[in-house]
Amino acid sequence: MRSALFATLMLAVAAPALASDVSSKSTVEMQEMADKLNDPAAQKAMTGALDAMLAALLDIKVDGIAKALEPLNGGKRIKMKGSTLGEIAANDDKNFDKKLQQGTRAMVGGAGALAGALAKAMPELEKAMGEMEKAMDKVGDKLPDVR
Repeated sequence: MRSALFATLMLAVAAPALASDVSSKSTVEMQEMADKLNDPAAQKAMTGALDAMLAALLDIKVDGIAKALEPLNGGKRIKMKGSTLGEIAANDDKNFDKKLQQGTRAMVGGAGALAGALAKAMPELEKAMGEMEKAMDKVGDKLPDVR
């Protein structure tokens, strides 16, 4: 449960940062992004920003959420072990904060490695996208007009 919550929180925080349109990036732009993501100073700054965002998410109070869900629970009171998302996620794990920070650093490092791999794969990806567009054009010419 905690690992699922942790992964969900990490994705929620990371998604906006990683959601750029890869197909519109050139190989050079992708390599520049990879270089930035692999720069230790940039990684430190990004890790700090992600840690701050996660801290804000983990401080969300859950009592209002539990109260709103009570009608779905037959009107019975929902008890949660903790009053914030962080308390629930930590589940009495005294090393939770340390593990969370280690996970954040690993995720930022992984983003750099992923961007580097994408930069190397861009020529082949662009070629494949071009072939797919040609195939779609051929198929589109054979389909009836449904307007």
